[in-house]
Amino acid sequence: MNLEFLEKEDFFVIKIIDRLDSLNAKDVNDEIANRLNSVKKDVVFDFSDLNYISSAGLQVLISCAKNREEIGKKVFIFNPNEMVDNIINVTGFYSFLKKIEKI
Repeated sequence: MNLEFLEKEDFFVIKIIDRLDSLNAKDVNDEIANRLNSVKKDVVFDFSDLNYISSAGLQVLISCAKNREEIGKKVFIFNPNEMVDNIINVTGFYSFLKKIEKI
């Protein structure tokens, strides 16, 4: 699993590398949920090295957004490539996820 975590002053950054699809979505979701148990910050998904996201991957984003909403926090997307950005846009996920320009 190509997953990196970085705690910054204002955000908890989750970087997913290569793909987020049915082959790894459950493991990624479980690892994120485990890490977020002790984190009370907004989350930024760093997609600068994410090449592909499937519907299973989108479920990971929903799960994380629900987790953060429960504690009054938000989830942001940073630097998605054109295909990933289009998928998030077409599915309407930008109604509850916001893009940010820098982290």
